[in-house]
Amino acid sequence: MDETTLESLTLLPRYLANSAWWQHVPIAHWLIGRHRPETVVELGSHYGVSLFSFCEAAEALKTDTFCFGIDSWQGDEHSGTYGEEVYAKVSREQMLHHPSRCRLVRSSFDEASAYFGQESIDILHIDGLHTYEAVRHDYETWSPMLRPGGVILFHDINVRENGFGVWQLWQELQSCSGYHSLTLRHGHGLGILAHQGTPQDWLAELKQVLPALTAKGNLLAQLAELRPECTWGEQDPTPYRQRADRTWQELEACRMQCKALHQQLNEQASAQAQDLRR
Repeated sequence: MDETTLESLTLLPRYLANSAWWQHVPIAHWLIGRHRPETVVELGSHYGVSLFSFCEAAEALKTDTFCFGIDSWQGDEHSGTYGEEVYAKVSREQMLHHPSRCRLVRSSFDEASAYFGQESIDILHIDGLHTYEAVRHDYETWSPMLRPGGVILFHDINVRENGFGVWQLWQELQSCSGYHSLTLRHGHGLGILAHQGTPQDWLAELKQVLPALTAKGNLLAQLAELRPECTWGEQDPTPYRQRADRTWQELEACRMQCKALHQQLNEQASAQAQDLRR
């Protein structure tokens, strides 16, 4: 297992919120470590789980990455409408923990597009309104702003009900000769798109380490579901807390194992360097 993967697997999220994105959080960590992007733009941040997964990875892996989260924070027909409490939670996390590497842009996607130039974005995450017409419009508006070698992420490519149409656009893009792609069907589906004209060795690397990243994502999803601030309605929450504790211990054991492997790799590299100097 390579050093980028080991480093990303040791990350444990600080921020917790309701989200359908938890199973993909380790993918976000890995992409930040592998690409070390300068600019990440997210269209549709909602509770901020995906946005802050990029931010936390950039902080932990010491990359020079700045993240923009763009959303109206009013909801839509798929996420549902909600009050100011969602934006307040996301804004508080951004101000407390990521003021120097993240900015929230409260506007429509079209309005925000005027403030980003051509080929200025390294990773673009499209997760707004999920109708076919809306996601196609977002893609056509924002894809010219992607740098050569950049990456586009589409969430919910495996949802085929309630008016969701991301799957349809994803099928169309996969048939285009100008792209490399990787389809992840778990966690409502995540489509990873990269321009064909630049080297894409990292996609093969991602496929190799995907089982470990997927396993960690499943554990994170369980932890998020069982987090202490959940309201269950039962008089005694002890069984849920016990399950959460067990899941956390499993994740911590995985993290410690990855940390030991990381140290072992560093020691091997140091020994090889000493041999070369002899």
